[in-house]
Amino acid sequence: MVPVREEINNVPAAATAEQGKQTAVTSNTAAVVRNCKQFWRAGDYEGISNGGDVSLADMDHVRVHPRFLHSNATSHKWALGAFAELLDNALDEVCNGATYVNVDMVMKANTKMLVVQDNGGGMTPDKMRQCMSLGYSAKSKMANTIGQYGNGFKTSSMRLGADVIVFSRCRGNYGLSTTQSIGLLSFTFLQNTGKEDIIVPIVDYEKTGETWNKRLKSSDECWQRNLETVVQWSPYDSEEELVGQFNFLEDQGTRIVIYNLWEDDEGLLELDFEADQNDIQTRGGNRDDKKLMTIANDHPSSRRFLTYRHSLRSYASILYRRIPLGFSIILRGKEVEYHDIVDDLIHPQKHVYKPVACASSKDPNMSAAVTLGFIKDAGHHIDVQGFNVYHKNRLIRPFWRLWNASGSDGRGVIGVLEANFVEPAHDKQGFERTTALSRLEARLIHLQKTYWSTNCHLIGYAQRRHSKKPVSPEKEEASPPNADDKSNSKDNTTSAPKSNGKKGQKSSPVVRERNLFEAQPAVNHNTSSSSSPLRVAPESMFPPQDAQPSNMLVKIEDVNKAGPTPPFSSLTEMVLKLMDENRNLRNSLTNALHDLQNEEDKNTTLKNQLQDATDIIQQMDQEQEKFVTSFEEERNRREQAQQHMQSRLKEATETIEGLLRKVKMLEAGLH
Repeated sequence: MVPVREEINNVPAAATAEQGKQTAVTSNTAAVVRNCKQFWRAGDYEGISNGGDVSLADMDHVRVHPRFLHSNATSHKWALGAFAELLDNALDEVCNGATYVNVDMVMKANTKMLVVQDNGGGMTPDKMRQCMSLGYSAKSKMANTIGQYGNGFKTSSMRLGADVIVFSRCRGNYGLSTTQSIGLLSFTFLQNTGKEDIIVPIVDYEKTGETWNKRLKSSDECWQRNLETVVQWSPYDSEEELVGQFNFLEDQGTRIVIYNLWEDDEGLLELDFEADQNDIQTRGGNRDDKKLMTIANDHPSSRRFLTYRHSLRSYASILYRRIPLGFSIILRGKEVEYHDIVDDLIHPQKHVYKPVACASSKDPNMSAAVTLGFIKDAGHHIDVQGFNVYHKNRLIRPFWRLWNASGSDGRGVIGVLEANFVEPAHDKQGFERTTALSRLEARLIHLQKTYWSTNCHLIGYAQRRHSKKPVSPEKEEASPPNADDKSNSKDNTTSAPKSNGKKGQKSSPVVRERNLFEAQPAVNHNTSSSSSPLRVAPESMFPPQDAQPSNMLVKIEDVNKAGPTPPFSSLTEMVLKLMDENRNLRNSLTNALHDLQNEEDKNTTLKNQLQDATDIIQQMDQEQEKFVTSFEEERNRREQAQQHMQSRLKEATETIEGLLRKVKMLEAGLH
């Protein structure tokens, strides 16, 4: 695609009369064209078939219809996302000396206009034309810059208003003169004149001594025609008023004025300048929910989650992970206070995520340090959660909600990370759907689930259990008896005491048989009056009740499987039978205790192995964090060195260009 046509060029004299006719037709038709002030309907413009003058050339070229400006701007579904693009351009000028960007609203003839101004390096005439064109960007190959597609200015300005005029002053260095340029990108101009190509009138000035003179690109007539078009379709009535806008700039900088701002379906401006004199807000959304706004005022840590969608001040405060030292964002006369979301977290945890495809890479850009924690207001059970994902210092997904659990699970968990290994979409409000992004999503969901289930009790929620597994038959036997078991136990152990007084615990078979013996009446099989030594069984024959482990449940099924016990011929046989059963039960209990001890030994061994593995993992995590930190420091050092070399290269390039211009001037003088 070729660049858009930047200037209104001269036409052959033979075509002047014909163009005069076309101008009359165009002016008459322009009265019929109706300007739509609602952004989402402005793309209905079809143009006029004979209204666009097409320059013929030996080679065919792709034409860009003005409707593309609107189609291109629809990538911004959210108006505040368009502001972020303009702030990005200003922040990228830090390398050229920018110390601030000022966003404000000004009035002109009772019409509200947006102004975005910075004191960066400004744009030369050639760079102004690249800025107004599509796809031109030198930032994609530069470090520490956010822009990369060469499309942000066009999409953002056209999303906020129908027209934009740019004033830029660039200070001359190394033999180059200081220049200033005015460029107009006007959807209203293109629509009302029926253009079928995007025409961008631009005028340039060059400073000679203390005087500003015209800087001609082709001819004086062409320059004058561009100026007349800019004056006619801009908010300013004369060249003097246009040039007066440069008084807001110092030696260098750029001033962007967006006017004919878009309206909503009710005829009100999409942007609200009245709700807060130090803010620019969008209408609707959370702002109109009084309950949410009350929560936002009462809980400062959650305020940005509840307000960033409609408040530019709130959004701008978290837009960048780091703000360069000495740089400030000024919104309607008041500086935006930078806010680090990590400062709002309690019980934070840090994790390092490295994509599988980049596991062997030592580049710190191929990993992400994830900080996870509860928002400080999480104890009030506010539904605040999500991950703030940055890319090259720029917030791409604010409060990205990945885990949509039912109930309150995940509530209050906030994450912060910078992921430079995934590519943002063109509107920088999301990421391109790639395998790397899918894996990142899965990992972040896992981190949030693990953090929540482990720490939710710290903010007043019930401790979450791990997912239930199928219960084995052994566990079912060891589990507390149900109602049916209790009733059966009651029938089989009438008047039997409970072991250690624990409710629902079965008494041991020995105790039950002992009770049976104690309930048996003493029988004297001899007729003599002497008492039999077996009349009362000695207590030493039976283990005391407390000797049975209180937490051990012993089955009595084997005792009852043989059916009812036949009547004993004598008390001696009964005692011997009980002693034999007692001996068998003791052996069974000894074997069970032995098996239990073996299991406990195995459990202890596994715990020790798990602890050793955990210590090794923690040590590896610490080493990895140190490794990432060292590489971040190395990256910063290299970026500083690269920035220094780029600055030197820029100076050398400007010197060479100045020398070439002088050579051309000398050659022209010789001829």
